[in-house]
Amino acid sequence: MLCPKCSADDLKVLETRAGKVASTRRRRECLECGHRFSTIEEVLREDLAVVKRDGRRESFDRTKLAMGLRRAIAKRPIDAEQINGLLSETLRRIENEYDSEVPSRAIADAIMLRLRKVDSIAWLRYASFYEDFVELSRFAEEILNLGGGEKSDEDGG
Repeated sequence: MLCPKCSADDLKVLETRAGKVASTRRRRECLECGHRFSTIEEVLREDLAVVKRDGRRESFDRTKLAMGLRRAIAKRPIDAEQINGLLSETLRRIENEYDSEVPSRAIADAIMLRLRKVDSIAWLRYASFYEDFVELSRFAEEILNLGGGEKSDEDGG
């Protein structure tokens, strides 16, 4: 591992804690420049394959999933810790539910289920890629559903 500031490889672990959702969090210090940073370690399954809509199979890539989430949460009040937790929780569920192959739709559904609880706008952005919003009216319907509970109070119903 290299220091994110100076790229030196002479690091010291200052503290180790059990993180949320089956991970280990370590506080580290670079012995070259003194920069302190945290890392999160998780066990990754190497044998998990994703079955795409068209039937293709490819190795699961957590980074690809994280990039899709980052696009959905851009300029939203969601911190990195929430997203890492959401990713870890989703992956744990998927790994427990599927053996070696998981449909891409199952991953998307698991992410959307959790993302909707975190931020409805981010959920809509993410869902717009996976849901079948072929007509603008279906998209508009989902937007109205997001504010549905609040609007009914204003309308007196």
